[in-house]
Amino acid sequence: MGRWLVAGWLRAVNSLMMVLLLGSVGANAATMPLQQFFREQWTTRDGLPHNTINDIGQSGDGYLWLATWEGAARYDGRNFQIFGRKDIQGLPDNGMRTFWRDSDGSLLMAGSRGALARLNQGQWQLFPASGELINGVVRDDRGLLWLATEGGGVVRQLQDGSYQRFGVTEGLDSQVVYKVLQDSEGMLWFATPQGLYRTDPHAAQPMFQRVAAESGLPAEAAFVLALDPQHQLVVGTERGLFRREGSRFELLDPRLADLPVSAIYVQDNGDIWFGTVSQGLFRLSSYGLERLTVADGLPNNRVLAIFRDQEQSFWVGTNGGLFRLRETPFTNLNQADGLADNYVRTILQHSDGSVWVGSAGGLDRWHEGRISRVPLTAQSSILSLAQGLDGSIWVGTYADGLYQVQHDRVQQHFNRRNGLSSNEVRAIAPTPEGIWVGTSQGLNLIHQHEAQQATQVSSYGTAEGLPGIFVTALRYLPGIGQADRLLIGTGAGAAIMQHDQIKSLGIKQLDNAEYVFDFMTERSGDYIWLATDRGLARYRSRDGELKLLSQQQGLPVEKFFSILPETEQWLWFSSNRGVYRLAKADVMAVLDGTSSRLSSVELFGEQDGMASAQCNGGSMPAAAVLKDGSLWFATSQGVASVDPRQLARFSARTPPVVVQSLLADGQPTTLSRENKLSAGTRRVEVRYAGLSYIMPARIQYQTRLEGFDQDWVNRGNQHHVEYTNLTPGHYQLRVRAAYPDNEWSQSETSLTFRIAPLWWQRPLVQYTGLTLVLLMVALLVRWRLHRLSQSELKLRLQVAEKTAELLAQAQTLRQAVQDKTELAEQLKLQAQMFSRQAREDALTTLANRRAFDEQLSQQYQLARDSGRPLCLVLLDLDHFKDVNDRWSHQVGDLVLVQVAALLKQTVRDSDWLARWGGEEFAILLTDTTVAEAVEICQRLRLAIRALNFAPQAPDLTVTVSMGIALLSQSDSYDSLLRLADQQLYRAKNQGRDQVCYQT
Repeated sequence: MGRWLVAGWLRAVNSLMMVLLLGSVGANAATMPLQQFFREQWTTRDGLPHNTINDIGQSGDGYLWLATWEGAARYDGRNFQIFGRKDIQGLPDNGMRTFWRDSDGSLLMAGSRGALARLNQGQWQLFPASGELINGVVRDDRGLLWLATEGGGVVRQLQDGSYQRFGVTEGLDSQVVYKVLQDSEGMLWFATPQGLYRTDPHAAQPMFQRVAAESGLPAEAAFVLALDPQHQLVVGTERGLFRREGSRFELLDPRLADLPVSAIYVQDNGDIWFGTVSQGLFRLSSYGLERLTVADGLPNNRVLAIFRDQEQSFWVGTNGGLFRLRETPFTNLNQADGLADNYVRTILQHSDGSVWVGSAGGLDRWHEGRISRVPLTAQSSILSLAQGLDGSIWVGTYADGLYQVQHDRVQQHFNRRNGLSSNEVRAIAPTPEGIWVGTSQGLNLIHQHEAQQATQVSSYGTAEGLPGIFVTALRYLPGIGQADRLLIGTGAGAAIMQHDQIKSLGIKQLDNAEYVFDFMTERSGDYIWLATDRGLARYRSRDGELKLLSQQQGLPVEKFFSILPETEQWLWFSSNRGVYRLAKADVMAVLDGTSSRLSSVELFGEQDGMASAQCNGGSMPAAAVLKDGSLWFATSQGVASVDPRQLARFSARTPPVVVQSLLADGQPTTLSRENKLSAGTRRVEVRYAGLSYIMPARIQYQTRLEGFDQDWVNRGNQHHVEYTNLTPGHYQLRVRAAYPDNEWSQSETSLTFRIAPLWWQRPLVQYTGLTLVLLMVALLVRWRLHRLSQSELKLRLQVAEKTAELLAQAQTLRQAVQDKTELAEQLKLQAQMFSRQAREDALTTLANRRAFDEQLSQQYQLARDSGRPLCLVLLDLDHFKDVNDRWSHQVGDLVLVQVAALLKQTVRDSDWLARWGGEEFAILLTDTTVAEAVEICQRLRLAIRALNFAPQAPDLTVTVSMGIALLSQSDSYDSLLRLADQQLYRAKNQGRDQVCYQT
């Protein structure tokens, strides 16, 4: 009775220690929930030879190895290289089942038909095949190999290379053995279909003992084995996951009682990762029991292998492909976490520490890791956010105007009905003067008179000095030694408002820049930075200097949506293709003219953890710097955030470099210590790789060919180098790698090769040849001098005779050339006149219909291929027949000429204009949205109505009707013409003097 009490007390203590271990140790390293790890997968579509990944290992040189039924796949972070029977001579079968890494970094590979091979420093060593499929390999503490086989029991390789077999005679109840493991005490453990067995490998004649059911293990099969940080045995069985505690085995979690465990990996901190036969991947840590399945991106729910590489990424082998989990610089917040919608347009941090997120689905508030929905009167798409001076939140929507929210309740609502120019609000700037609101139809100021308890809304447009009415960005700059300023970004440029006066910044001169999406100001106030559709603009306040950093100076894209500072050292930008980081000193050097091009640009995208690299813009703020220093970006798949201080953690490890292949004139050669290339080799190519799997695309390389290069040569992320026409001789290529802004690897790799000379390139042959050539040259010179003296006299006589003849011929030719030149000029002028008459309207000098048709066809196809917007406008003078009848055809022609002149002055150089026929004109607006086209047409309509014909026809007022068609509404340029014509007749039928388009 006493023994039972003691045993029960010991079991309770052990269970309590196990729980404490998982809780305390796991808390130190389980840095994030399993669902937040960045997930990637590879299948045969990506280069794997087979989708079943039996085992995963990493060799000492850094390569990742995958055991498949179609060979061992070596992965360098970019490509898979397959090794099978054709690559390893004598290998009995392609199928690979398991790996074992020796202490010297070499890798043992075992598989079908007893295949057993060792890879060390690129060289293969093949062992005699044991016959049966090898499921597991262990080298014991005496250096002997133990093999767990499928049908052959346990096999031990002796020092002489021979095999010793163990089976039923030695106590095994099954000839099938899944795994083998040696514990810290030297005991060997074996997982079999009949349960768990153990033996002492040091015994003269090892015998196998089955672990009894009384120990706590179920009577079913044991599949997989591992050791925890305290060197306790962990066993994956058909009925759950167990840990050895003293002489007993305890189930790690009651929820695992009926779960078949097929793979285990135990972290140094005590976290246990395990795979199952059909239920996916699990982790037991301080976050509890977590699970990933096919629904979470796992290629298949049958997990066969779990491995953690040198960079702390977790690799999972399944029946459906390879899966990886890793921490990344970026994390995401999306609908799965509680956001209203994944399409996020704007982000704002409140002074209370909360973060407000506006998306296509509504408004959310994030605070201390929790998300709550903020209801508005209408569930509209959110475009802009701002914190008021009283702490309230101002919310701009796509179609429902402006809201003021306080304590999660709507306090005020503004729209067109009470004064806003438009219900589409893209930017907000609270100031002591009032709330500035940027809309798609102009700028508004909401001024609330507390004493009078009244609200006044003022409007500003192009008449007040705005570059355009489509307002995209606002930034309030309180005055420090000067008056307050308001920065205004529009779809047609930028401006500064001060003392109620609007001054344009004239950014159109910067490569025709138009849209301004964001402003950033510095503490000193010296510079204002603008994110535009042509790059990064810098405005110097003291003298108005404006400069542009564009693709010509090294920017990878033209259009940037937001600018965020990281201390005083870095600038961050969001774009449609990801997030970029630039060194501010590098940017300033280019803009100041001390450097011609950016030295480096860092790009972050999906491979760095972003759910989508497509960031959103055209609304404010589209990104935010939080108080904790993290940066949040609005994307099409939620909020992407990064802590810049953590970037070094993901790139601090300098990747080792390996030379993968040497090609001579396109033909691969077998690598060796001294690589000899044949004589006449003209092209030498060397391929190499930095073995890092976290961000392999960002690894930078440098090479130096001793005997050819004077210094290291930057290769960017190019992982091969090619040399042509190298002279015969000895060469050594040195390669090193680094992540951006990190130190270059000191453990560089090198490759030595020698190009043999052709027979004529040998020194003795070249010296002999040179002597013969010099002798022949001397003889040739003497003979040539003699011949020249003989010919000199004869030539003088011939020259005298011919000179007279040539003078006469020259005079004749001069006159003939002059006559022909005059005739050619006349013919050229006539041809130009005929060509112009064929393509130009004689009255207005605009292009005629024939010329416009050609341009319409070309521009339609260009816009369709590039995805850029295109609008066609048909314009017709109203009641033009009355003009001819009442005032004469001469006045009618005058009207046509003046309207044509006005159109020429208004449209851009990139647009196309033509007289379509009679009183009808056509305008093709390239790279123009429908909103911009309507704005242009309305300006034209008002300008034509204002034309003055008083000297020729008093009281004559000309109006026009216009129809607009969009590229996206048509399937050919003929249908585009038809749609524009329909909209023109719609304008006529609705009373003329108006612009119509299909929404």
